[in-house]
Amino acid sequence: MTATDDLSGFGEAATAPEVGIDLERAIASLPPALRTVFVLHDVEGYPHDEIANLTGQSPVTARVQLHRA
Repeated sequence: MTATDDLSGFGEAATAPEVGIDLERAIASLPPALRTVFVLHDVEGYPHDEIANLTGQSPVTARVQLHRA
């Protein structure tokens, strides 16, 4: 058995309440344009082309902003 065979406890830290608060703070600290693109893509599931249409920017700009976020 290797160290990676035992996955018990994996993901427990991600479900702790304080992790959600930290994520909320991190998202809230983003500049508005980056936060918008992040939420639309990673939370709401919009594709880059649709985000570009919604925000009035090019798909490349939307991808760059998502990467920066």
